[in-house]
Amino acid sequence: MDIFPKCSVCKQQFTLKGPVPYLLPCLHAVCETCLTSAAGGVISCSTCQREVNFTDTRLQKDAVRQKQIFHLTVKHRPSELLCTNNDDGNQAVCWCQECEDFLCEYCQNMHSSVKLTRKHVLQNFSDMEPTVSNIPTLCSIHKCHPIYLFDKSCKKLLCGRCRIEDHADHHVETIDSIADTITKYLDDHKNALSKLQARQQSHMESIKQGSESTDRTHYTLKESIGHTFQALRSQLDQREKELLVDLESHTTGTKEALHERLTTCAEDWKTSTGVLDYIAKVLLYASKSDILDLESCVGKMTQICLDTGIPQTHDVPTAIYNTSSLSKLKSCISGFGTILTCEMDGESVKDKDTQTYDFIADLEMKHKMDITELKTKIDADEKHIESLKLLTDQLNAEIKSLKSRIDEKENVEKRAAKTMDFLLDLANEYGVHLLNPGAVDTSMLLKCIHLKYDKDSVNLDKVHINTEGDLVNRKSDTRPAGEGRLKKYWGTCSTAPHPRAGCPQYWEMKSRVNLDKPLTGNVLILELGVCRGVQRDVSHCINGEPSTWCMQVAQCTTHGGICRKTWKEGKHVLCLPDTLPNTAGASHTLHYGVVYDDARKKIVFIDVKENKVMSTLDNVDSSQPVWPMFGVYMPLSGTVSMTLVVGSDINMTEEKKAMIVKALSSWWQ
Repeated sequence: MDIFPKCSVCKQQFTLKGPVPYLLPCLHAVCETCLTSAAGGVISCSTCQREVNFTDTRLQKDAVRQKQIFHLTVKHRPSELLCTNNDDGNQAVCWCQECEDFLCEYCQNMHSSVKLTRKHVLQNFSDMEPTVSNIPTLCSIHKCHPIYLFDKSCKKLLCGRCRIEDHADHHVETIDSIADTITKYLDDHKNALSKLQARQQSHMESIKQGSESTDRTHYTLKESIGHTFQALRSQLDQREKELLVDLESHTTGTKEALHERLTTCAEDWKTSTGVLDYIAKVLLYASKSDILDLESCVGKMTQICLDTGIPQTHDVPTAIYNTSSLSKLKSCISGFGTILTCEMDGESVKDKDTQTYDFIADLEMKHKMDITELKTKIDADEKHIESLKLLTDQLNAEIKSLKSRIDEKENVEKRAAKTMDFLLDLANEYGVHLLNPGAVDTSMLLKCIHLKYDKDSVNLDKVHINTEGDLVNRKSDTRPAGEGRLKKYWGTCSTAPHPRAGCPQYWEMKSRVNLDKPLTGNVLILELGVCRGVQRDVSHCINGEPSTWCMQVAQCTTHGGICRKTWKEGKHVLCLPDTLPNTAGASHTLHYGVVYDDARKKIVFIDVKENKVMSTLDNVDSSQPVWPMFGVYMPLSGTVSMTLVVGSDINMTEEKKAMIVKALSSWWQ
């Protein structure tokens, strides 16, 4: 249940009989197991990412969380509480605060009948509430003397005898007085933090309002920009049409004038040609008397032809395209429409919007004046008109391209939203992690599946599952009925086979191993792996059977120590030495991860503590369902307890994902 506090390092829930919680300087808790196994004496709190070097900092037991765990267990897991009398092992029903004992119904009756304990107040689990104990704590030095003093010089709790013997000259006050003072300080801290939280909440609300205001401003300005540039485009299109009309009118007038001149000149040429031909005939046929008679008439016509003035050259008026204000217009356009951040104290959003539109209106008026001035100066020719058409075509092409990119971006955002919805749906069902950023294919997803021990299949003649849910290498004291239990295998299987997910599936196992004496021969310590259903109870372990894939920790005669061995379908694949010391009293925590990928037909075994891949088994036959198997051994040489770490309890770091990707990399290459 998530209401139980968890270790800030391994994320395991604290239990009443589990590792003791210790208080970190950041007020988070770390379990005793993580504290004793921390590398280099340094612990990193995963909640606030602070590092603590406990070789320099003395950590104290977290008494507050211990009491919290006690009351949460009484309230939510009373079935795990057994009578303190280890001989009967009955279910506890009440608690004696003075004796600090759990009592069953029989011991409760005995407790109330014995003269020494009959006045003790017994609390039933249903009536228990968190309260401060009024029972005095006895001195660890003077066993019968209660502690009620505090030495402020030595920072130490004292009884009356300690005060007289060793602390007579020190500054000593009663615990009640010191506790009342500290309680006032805690109340002051509580009030100050409450006020700080109120200010933080107000500040976050202000930031949210600012974000919403920014979105509204963005929408308003976006519309204004669109309307403004649409108006400018319309005005440019209109001006283009006007220039083309002016050009056509100018060209038509010029050509008509030239055509008129050409007609007149042609008629004069025709007249001159006729006079010239007649003169030639006179010279050929006329007598001298005829020449005298014709001289006056021919002379008059010749003079008429000569009086028609024809210039040596003829200048045709040339039209020009006046762009004297074009550079100024371009400069205005390049600086037009800048987005400004305005600080307007005391002005409402409505006022800001009004000023924004007034600013745009002023710019529109200014550009209208510039365009009007441009109209009075432009006199275009055909070449410049073609250039303007080309520019317009380019602008339309850019607008079309921009619209296409906008549509493409919207489609990408829609696909991204669908992808996110897809991932969220998966995350609601499993602990899901993306192995390849940006991928949508489910084969790139890693599922931290929720495996469970099958309690109905446990071989109770060899092992059992304790109250903490761990698989332990001791046979059970009780033998519940059940025909489906394993009879040969020293352990159990999962409640169901691996699902056919089409993507990598991941789970972890954390095991605590304690050796009472050195191991000799090929002695198994633990085993984990997968096999087909028919192989689950063929032998005490699955390593030598077909259709099995597993990893074992065992004493190795080849290397003379404890090794990690990998097996595939009954054949030995790999042996990694120096797993833990083979000496009496040796204690070690082993932490392994297993990746099963039915699509790629691979199984990967990972050493989580060493951050490395131990072995990758290829060509795994996934045509039929395979069952996860868990075995614990060597009951005469020590203790082995195996805990499953699954689902959201797995600390999926980037290093783990990188290891998994590397182990499965042949599929991506």
